[in-house]
Amino acid sequence: MPLAFALFFLALVALASARSLPEWQAQAEAAVADAVATSLLAYRQGVVDYLNANPSFTGTVPDASITFPRGYVRDPRWSNYVQAGATLYVFEASARSAHTEQVLDQLYRKTWQSVGVGRNAGGQLVGASGFATGIVVPATVPNGALLIVGR
Repeated sequence: MPLAFALFFLALVALASARSLPEWQAQAEAAVADAVATSLLAYRQGVVDYLNANPSFTGTVPDASITFPRGYVRDPRWSNYVQAGATLYVFEASARSAHTEQVLDQLYRKTWQSVGVGRNAGGQLVGASGFATGIVVPATVPNGALLIVGR
């Protein structure tokens, strides 16, 4: 009889775990997306700080010139391009990395629903809400890549 109780208890634990596993996975994916979005924003801030000190810069700011926030670990997914010393584009170096949709949602939320956050869709910025913004994106930004336009 004790074996039957143990098996019954084990079955209940297994059922409870199976039911809560998708929720735990969703929470873990949301945490990863939040960390990736924060990483992109920290990278962007490092580039913005460099551009504030060098306002006439045009092209891609090299990593050696960027002072990243203390504790920041450089994520190789991020790149930048400064067009004509005025417009900053910070983007994914290759489009469609892991958790991209969730990262886009987190970026949109963290930037207070900025219209400058979205994806490159055929050379045009499509905002996180799905609407075309009319902002032209340079050819250096891969099609489909996450993108933040502006300082």
